[in-house]
Amino acid sequence: MDSEVYPELTSVLQRFVVGVQNALGSNFLGVYLVGSLATGDFDLDSDVDFLILTNAELSDAEVRSLQTIHGGIHALGCYPAEHLEGSYISTDLLNRTDLVGVEPLWFVDNGSTSLERSIHDNRWHVRWVLRERGITIIGPDPKTLLLPVPTAALRSEAVAAIQDLKSRFVAEIDRPLGWFNTRFGQSFAVLTCCRMLYTWKTGTVQSKLSGVKWAEQSIDPVWSELIRKAWTERMGVRFGDKVRQPAQTSLLHETAKFIAYAQSLGESSRGRIRATRKLSAHRSG
Repeated sequence: MDSEVYPELTSVLQRFVVGVQNALGSNFLGVYLVGSLATGDFDLDSDVDFLILTNAELSDAEVRSLQTIHGGIHALGCYPAEHLEGSYISTDLLNRTDLVGVEPLWFVDNGSTSLERSIHDNRWHVRWVLRERGITIIGPDPKTLLLPVPTAALRSEAVAAIQDLKSRFVAEIDRPLGWFNTRFGQSFAVLTCCRMLYTWKTGTVQSKLSGVKWAEQSIDPVWSELIRKAWTERMGVRFGDKVRQPAQTSLLHETAKFIAYAQSLGESSRGRIRATRKLSAHRSG
């Protein structure tokens, strides 16, 4: 765990784990760190991403108990305590490939104390990080619980994520201050595209910085300055300031073009894959 950024991180997680264990009892299986703590480049604005495995689906009583735990942790008042984000997933659901991206999990959003139903973490890339890079705080090795994530599924999800990002980002251009039209949201969109393209290309999930370095060397250099600006913005002023300040309109429009470019790369590749599969099926027939 990276406790150099926030020294309180270790003690917050220890208190959180003990509380969750007490709340779940025999239904508790393990606590794992995912997100940037697992993939690298955890910084001052990163969420503390967790995934908790249970033996069975949470009961209503367990959800209420966990609600109390999260409220108590958040009340500690330090950054790690106020920025826990993660989900609870049963072992039965963990390997249900047909329910990835479909079945909502009990989820706590960054900065929140409320458990809500969401598919936020029921994604292929979260499973990949858990299995391949996850940090085990307590519990079995994820590789003993989770089958390898299909590379094709991970790549397809990355392309779909860029498509979704495009629609959400474009919808906020020239609108009142929201999320993607802030300084933080604009840079987040660029860096997310870099990471998704990296996953599309390699079939792995890596850190923000890894995605940036790869993109600067591998995609059209016309986007290099935009990417560098986004990374500088990410490493600049704190999150609280950036989400209250609008991004430059010209930068928003340039970012929209970059997202469209990233989408075209992913979709053209997916089209070639589909064509190859059809040709192979035809030949084998």
